[in-house]
Amino acid sequence: MDQENQDITLAVLDSANAWIAESLDENTVLTIIALISEDPTNWQEALSVWPRYRSSAVCETTSELPFEEIEPESVLGSIQAAAAWVFIDFTRKRLSTGGQFEAIDRDAEFRLEQADDSDFTGNLTIHLPPWWDLVSDAAPVSLLEARPSPIARPIVDREILYGDAFLTFVAKRALEVFHSDDWTQCVEGSTQRDRYALTVASHKDWLMTPREDLGGKIPRQMLHGAIQWANEVTEGQQSRYEHGGPMIAAPDDWQGYSSAPMGSQEMCIYFDFCREIIGAGWEWLETKQGKDAANRGESALTDLVAFLSAIKENWLSSPLEGGPSPNFVIECDRRRVPIGDGVQIEGIDAVASTSHQGDCDCPICALMADGMFGTSFSSIDGHHLELDDEFAFSMHELQEDWEDEQGSYQAYEATFKAQESDRKVAAQDAGITPTWTTIRDPRPIPGDPLGHLKMAFMVAEIVSVLQDHGNRQNEIKDLNKAFAVYRRAKPSEAKKAKKKFKRILERLGQSHPALVSRSADLRSYLDESHRRPLPL
Repeated sequence: MDQENQDITLAVLDSANAWIAESLDENTVLTIIALISEDPTNWQEALSVWPRYRSSAVCETTSELPFEEIEPESVLGSIQAAAAWVFIDFTRKRLSTGGQFEAIDRDAEFRLEQADDSDFTGNLTIHLPPWWDLVSDAAPVSLLEARPSPIARPIVDREILYGDAFLTFVAKRALEVFHSDDWTQCVEGSTQRDRYALTVASHKDWLMTPREDLGGKIPRQMLHGAIQWANEVTEGQQSRYEHGGPMIAAPDDWQGYSSAPMGSQEMCIYFDFCREIIGAGWEWLETKQGKDAANRGESALTDLVAFLSAIKENWLSSPLEGGPSPNFVIECDRRRVPIGDGVQIEGIDAVASTSHQGDCDCPICALMADGMFGTSFSSIDGHHLELDDEFAFSMHELQEDWEDEQGSYQAYEATFKAQESDRKVAAQDAGITPTWTTIRDPRPIPGDPLGHLKMAFMVAEIVSVLQDHGNRQNEIKDLNKAFAVYRRAKPSEAKKAKKKFKRILERLGQSHPALVSRSADLRSYLDESHRRPLPL
């Protein structure tokens, strides 16, 4: 069946009302289905995210959609009379399709044909939440049946995770440790390793200890259950932006927004937040005020909780390692938008500042700052959550998945070390000394027709050598400037810029024995790049 030219019936049911449209085109139906990716509670919430998925292939506003409100009991009759149909049930969180409507996947991507000359290509992504049922080739008589299992939507109590419950836990633990042999050993030894072990233990206990205010669950359970879905929705919005669409944040006034599931970015920030607060507790104990308070008894807990509360507010609102604040990262994650340098997000006032500064010594960062790779999007990959080799902090929800990954890492590391050892032995036997330590493939990098990215890696290694040889800032500055002038040069200026770049490289080779081979190799690569024909 050709759905593109077929009228499709779409019916909607929420807690008390029902709506139906009996002659929708495929583009409109797919766009409406995509709205469910946001996990709306009802039809009105779903319509509010129309701008996040709308393209010129469909109507501009939801008021133009041809829906009519009907009695809920009339829905089944209308669907049974349709040749192709879709049924969205918000009460049961179920998407059903049937008749001659072709089944769709829970995760799908479409390119909708545009109705105008818009720069936006009509990229549409669908990522149904894992707690929504997806039923294809459904029988109309089964649409109102109860779900076979409860709706397993993760509920996050952020008041407990970030609020007084957590701060009080940290304060009590800090005071307990202060009066224990562990603290005496830590202070007498004056080692960061002992302090770090106390931090890891406290963090693990917080995440893994069942709590009455969570109905017997452990805090860790609130961090999981929706990471992949949340990330895919956010990535879908990034793809939409990269295809010419606007960047629009999901609403923050929906039912259940405060307890909505976490994505990976908030989870990573929460790990850092816990470590920051626990560390602040140790630091407070080391001050005279902290020592005096800790020996006073009950009032010490109140004092420490107040101190940690102030630390919390300051940390959440302050820039994180020169980038956006934790509050901004959390808001973007909860509202399912990526963080792009300088990208205006409709619905969020703050804007992420450019993270690649012009005075950076790294030539690769300079390329990014020049926009060589388009808009720069930043995210936290979460690798630091795995550094303690502890399941409690892992991004894996299930321990067996974490253990499988640990085994894969160990096998990969053993294979890599063996291959690296074989490579070094082979190079020694052949009398070959590698020119570069970070660049092993002599071929051009795909998607780098001018060779600028490959050169940036070479220049970065030269900069690293210069930095290791003391105060060589002037030489680094001259090298980066020559490279920047070269790659920005117009065709008529390229020959002169290349000559100056090569002269700087030759001078560095003469001044630093460690750079002789690197200087010569980069100069040769420069000449080769100018001889290489550009791709058509």
